[in-house]
Amino acid sequence: MKWKKRIVFLFCMALIILFIIIYVFPNVTGALKQTEIIEYGSLQVTNQVTAFFVRSEKVHFADKPGTIHYYVQEGEQVRKGVKILDISLGINDDKESGYQRIMERISRFNSGDSIFSDDIKRIRTQLMKLEEERNIALNEGEAAYAAKLEEQIQRLNQKKDYIQATDKTAKEEISRQNKSINAMGIGPENYISDFNGIVSYYIDGYESEFTPENVSLLSKKKVQNMSLEDVQNLARDTTLTQEPLYKVVDNKNWYVVFWVPKEDIVKYEKGKTVAINLPLGQVEGKVHDIKDDNEEWLVILEFNRYYEEFAQIRKIDVEVVTSDYTGLTIRNESIASKDGQPGVYVKAKSGEYFFKPVKIITNDGEWSLVEVSYFYTDDGATKVDTVNIYDEILKQPN
Repeated sequence: MKWKKRIVFLFCMALIILFIIIYVFPNVTGALKQTEIIEYGSLQVTNQVTAFFVRSEKVHFADKPGTIHYYVQEGEQVRKGVKILDISLGINDDKESGYQRIMERISRFNSGDSIFSDDIKRIRTQLMKLEEERNIALNEGEAAYAAKLEEQIQRLNQKKDYIQATDKTAKEEISRQNKSINAMGIGPENYISDFNGIVSYYIDGYESEFTPENVSLLSKKKVQNMSLEDVQNLARDTTLTQEPLYKVVDNKNWYVVFWVPKEDIVKYEKGKTVAINLPLGQVEGKVHDIKDDNEEWLVILEFNRYYEEFAQIRKIDVEVVTSDYTGLTIRNESIASKDGQPGVYVKAKSGEYFFKPVKIITNDGEWSLVEVSYFYTDDGATKVDTVNIYDEILKQPN
């Protein structure tokens, strides 16, 4: 009897083991596979860059010593004809200016010297471009814009003439002529704004170089070793003669430029909307132009929106957002490939996994944004079913 009981016991054990092998073990091993649920999310494509601000701005200087009385605050927008400040007599010009370094820099550039002294060919190309834009503006009846371009053309021609002058006498004559047009000229005035813009008391002496007409001439080699963090706040109680007082900045259009390596230029397209993340918030603009600059690309962004400190900054490290999407996001490690088609393994109700193709819209190196529900093949002939929100997918299929 004992041996019969032992046979029955062994038979029952065999059935139990067989049941575990057939029904339990597959579910256990499936449970060990890591999965995640597809959900909606956001995906940004960004660049970390060192950027340079370019503006159209006019610096004004004191024509006498005295005590300053301010009527306009930093960053305040003014119309043409608004009085910025007054100077009342009461001190003598018997001490050295604290702005000597910046004044010497302004005087040098104001006379015609330039950081673009070896770029005559590029200056000529830029002049042709500005002249073409001016002619188009005139033909379309945009007189104000044409006048603005004409002013830029005159300033750039002055730089070209000064650079090409062969002797000191010729350069001095060009410098005298420049003072009638150059926006940095020193002369008696009533300290009244001569155009609509933003008032700022921060200058660095490069106001005549980092301008819209010069923006395409900038090169990384030139600017990377310049002291562009040397920005001074001019707000003070008293002034000496010919010291800088304030500047008025055109806030209708301003620019930010930076350089990116060749592998990143695919993120940028002329006319495309982009944004930059600045200390006080994000500002949206567009890609104005892209220029080849030896081993890298110069990207020029144009803005027409107000940013509180735009008139103060010359050089800053920023994050540029070239794309900002919302949709189904999947980790790149979850995406496999089958016969050259990217896809993911979706878990069915039975616990089995089956391959489902996906179409990737963009990725940031860690996550991919994919089409939802369906997509069409590149030739547009075939509709392909794809993933949906809340699908459970295998996290690491490979």
